[in-house]
Amino acid sequence: MRSPVLLRGKLALITAFVVAVAIAGISVVTWIATEHNLRSQLDQSLLASMPPPRIKIRCDDPAPPQGLQQVLQGIQTLSVDGHTCAPPGVDPVVTTAADLVTTPTFRDGVTESGAPARILVQPIGTGAVLVLSRSTAEIDSTLTTLAGVLAAVSILGVMLAAGAGLWLTRRALAPMERLTAAAEHIARTEDLTTPVEVDGRDEVGRLGRAFASMTAALAESRRRQKDLVNDAAHELRTPLTSLRTNIDLLVRSERTGRPLPQRAEVLDRLQAQTQEFGDLVTELVVLARDDRELAQDDVEVAEVIDKAVRRARSRSRDHLFDVDHDRWSVVGDANALERSVLNLLDNAVKFSPTGSTITVRSKPGWLTVSDEGPGVPFEHRNAAFERFWRAPDARRLPGSGLGLAIVADVVAVHGGSVRFEPRPRGASVRVDLPEFR
Repeated sequence: MRSPVLLRGKLALITAFVVAVAIAGISVVTWIATEHNLRSQLDQSLLASMPPPRIKIRCDDPAPPQGLQQVLQGIQTLSVDGHTCAPPGVDPVVTTAADLVTTPTFRDGVTESGAPARILVQPIGTGAVLVLSRSTAEIDSTLTTLAGVLAAVSILGVMLAAGAGLWLTRRALAPMERLTAAAEHIARTEDLTTPVEVDGRDEVGRLGRAFASMTAALAESRRRQKDLVNDAAHELRTPLTSLRTNIDLLVRSERTGRPLPQRAEVLDRLQAQTQEFGDLVTELVVLARDDRELAQDDVEVAEVIDKAVRRARSRSRDHLFDVDHDRWSVVGDANALERSVLNLLDNAVKFSPTGSTITVRSKPGWLTVSDEGPGVPFEHRNAAFERFWRAPDARRLPGSGLGLAIVADVVAVHGGSVRFEPRPRGASVRVDLPEFR
C-alpha cells in the first residue's frame, strides 16, 4: 500500500515547484539577455573595425603590411561574379550570391574551417561587398559556461527551497499536529478532558480554540447528562419502591384470598403515585431536550400567561388567580415558555392555602408569580432552582423538585434570568426576558 503524502510534504513540493519555475524563468531571461548583450557588443565591434574606404585589399599579396594586420583581421570581399578575395592568413567565411546586399547587414555564418562567425556585409559601390567577420567561439563558450552555472544554481536553489519549505511547513504545522494528536487521543479514549494546546492568532490557532471550546461543551453536556441520569435514577427509585409495595399488597391479597382492609386507600395511592411518576418522566424528558429543538418565533407573552392561567385554573378550582399584564413579546418557543409559567403557577398553588390568591403581573421585560404560602427562606432561594432540590418542609408534598429547574433552564435559553423577590408574606418569583421590539 502506498503511504499517503503528508500535508507538509505537499506544501514543500509546491514550494519547490514554484521556486523551480521562478528560478528557471530568471535563468532563461538572464541567458537570453546575456546572449543579446554579447552579440550586440560583437556587432558594435564589427562596425568599429570596418576599414576606411581608401584601403585596398589585394588577394595576391604574400602578406598584408604590418600595420594593417590588425585592421584586416577577418576581412574579405565578394565580387558580383561570386569570387571571394581574402588576405593571406584570413579564414574566410563561406559566402554566396545572396550576400550581395545594398545596405550594411549583420548575419551569422561559418568560416571555411567550420568555425562559427558573426558577419557584417558592407556594399563598397562597385557591386561587390566587403565582408568583415569575427569568431563567436568566445561568446558560445561564455554562454555555455553561463548555462552550466545557471543550471547548477537552479538545482541548488530548488533543493534549498524544498528543504526550507519542509522545515517551515513543519514548524507552521506543528500546532496542527498537536491538535491532530489530541483529536486522535480523544477519539480513541473518549476523554473529553484532554487538553488542547494550540496558540497563535492565525487560522490554526482559531481552529484549536474552536476545537477546545467544542470539547469543553461536549464534556459539560456529558457531565450534565450523567448528573441528570444519576439524579433521575435516585428520584425514580422512591416512587418505584412505593408502587412496588402497594402492588405487592394487592397481589398478596388476591393470592391468599384474604380481603385487604385498606384496599381503597391503596388504590388511591397507586393512582396518585402513577400520576406523580408520569409527571416526573415528563419533566425529565423536558430537561433532557436539546436547546436547539426550541423554536425561535415571535411570542406574545400575554397570550402565554393567559393559556398557562387557564390550565392552572382547571387544575386548582379552589384558588383565585389575579392576573394583570401588558402586551409585549419575546423571541423564543411559546410552548416552553407556557410550561415555565405553568410550573410557576403549579408551584404557587401547591404551597398556598386553599382559597388564597395567586397573583400574576407582567410588564414589558418581566413577569412575576406570587403566592400567599409560607415562602422560601433566604438561604434556600438559590438552591430552589437546582434539579431535584426540595425544601425540608416540602418533601412530604407531591412533586419531583424539577419544576423550578425547568423554569431556570428555559429562561436561560431565552437569554433571561429568574429569581425570588423579597416579599413580606409568601413567595414571589420574577422572570426577566429580553423584549422583542
